[in-house]
Amino acid sequence: AVLVEARFPQFRCVPSARAPQPAAPSRPSDAVMAGARCLDMCRVLVLIGVPAVLARLGEQPTATEAATAPSNLTAWPKLLAPGGAARSPAFWKGSVTTSANALAGEVERLGFDYLATTTIYADTDRASCGSLDTAAVVRGTGYYAVASAQAMQNSFPTGGSCCWCGQAGSTQGTGTAPMGCMSCAKGRFLKKRPYAAPMNTDNRLFQKEFDIVVADICPHTGNEAWCPERAGTGNVFHSRNHFDWAHPPPGFDNYYFVFTPAPCSAEINRRIHGMSQCHRR
Repeated sequence: AVLVEARFPQFRCVPSARAPQPAAPSRPSDAVMAGARCLDMCRVLVLIGVPAVLARLGEQPTATEAATAPSNLTAWPKLLAPGGAARSPAFWKGSVTTSANALAGEVERLGFDYLATTTIYADTDRASCGSLDTAAVVRGTGYYAVASAQAMQNSFPTGGSCCWCGQAGSTQGTGTAPMGCMSCAKGRFLKKRPYAAPMNTDNRLFQKEFDIVVADICPHTGNEAWCPERAGTGNVFHSRNHFDWAHPPPGFDNYYFVFTPAPCSAEINRRIHGMSQCHRR
């Protein structure tokens, strides 16, 4: 089953310590969806003209939910919904069958620099990289829009700790790839997942190289199992990198992804600079 991580229009951030920041008003629907925990844990960094971005929200699972992965696949949607157990590290205890550490040789053998775990969410027109439309920015280019883990874009020029217009901070030598907003990479999927499940019998996904562009962020809060917060730290699968695909290629199912940062195409750069609000601030 594909692990679906939904996003909601909340700004997942911690305000800058330099000055007090007022909380932005939450719409009733957001308050109902996020609950009191989100209101207690998150404050909105208020910047004039900066719209809300879409970030994942989630509650901690109950002890019952965090037991084991279900054999009945119909149970997955509930577990993976906001607040579902599969967003928490506790859910995966004892369920990791292929650690990222065991795949280091694969990265080198295939000629790439980094390894990442992967998940899927959905296209949004208010991604954290300057309110990019994740579908429009790649349409017809052959690129795929992704959200990189917070650890991969852990510097925020506009202030605060996360999540608007994130750039790659100091990651050299940490095993964390520098993949901030509007950076690109080339890579390919491995026919391996971090957990046990039937494999896709269609090998076409594993036989080609994919171009990706970072259009969004996968914040650590609410996605603790998957998206590391700081460079040099790993997720529950021991991967220091993670990509959440807005609209992945056919056959995608949370496979490991090996990749190397690469220059974006001229067309992607043109679209980014025309669509993103990051460079206008």
